[in-house]
Amino acid sequence: MSRSHRAVLFDLDGTLTTVPSFWQHLHETLEQWHGHADDYQEQFLRGAIDYNTFCRLDAGHWKGRRVAELKKIADAVELRPGAREIRGFLRDHGLKVGVISTGLTLLAERVHRQLDLDFTIANRLVARGGCFTGEVKINVEHGRKEDAVGLFCHQFGIPPKQVIGVGDSEGDVSLFRAVGFSVALNPRDPESEKAATVVCRSANLMDLLLHFPLGPEMGGGGAIH
Repeated sequence: MSRSHRAVLFDLDGTLTTVPSFWQHLHETLEQWHGHADDYQEQFLRGAIDYNTFCRLDAGHWKGRRVAELKKIADAVELRPGAREIRGFLRDHGLKVGVISTGLTLLAERVHRQLDLDFTIANRLVARGGCFTGEVKINVEHGRKEDAVGLFCHQFGIPPKQVIGVGDSEGDVSLFRAVGFSVALNPRDPESEKAATVVCRSANLMDLLLHFPLGPEMGGGGAIH
């Protein structure tokens, strides 16, 4: 990777992990998806409710649930193959690595610790006394990941053009547009595929290195579209 790139920001759900949506995964595991939370998603997608309302309705399903119960579900979510290896590679070459996710800190904080990331931001379910209140703190809005990119760049003094973004869905288009180089990893929709600089189709995150703008000092070649 050339010295013009100093950081990589990953989406979390479906990118660093194998679960496309941790919100949905929680609902499905607790048998709350069909006939309940899936309806909220449909309302949001057709514009009947805004994102904050969508998240509030979702989080309301977990009011009174113990944090330990949902944390156990989060802890069982698997990292995508190559996650630890690519983190180590990027660290060894001096790049900052972070996560920007509209998912939940319940999972994001665990991944932050596991991969020893430099930066992580996601949405937080509010808890008191070991139980969830049904409230949610929105730190990353759908379609507004550029705000989190700005926070990261300010914190580390890195211009957005020197950041690489990696994601898999329409929700990552705002990330792609905010950074200097972007990769759609196994894109799930035409919007993300079109918005990214390049596309990578692989089950192993280490294959991203074939698509990153590698410099000769790191043994790489040019970008692959």
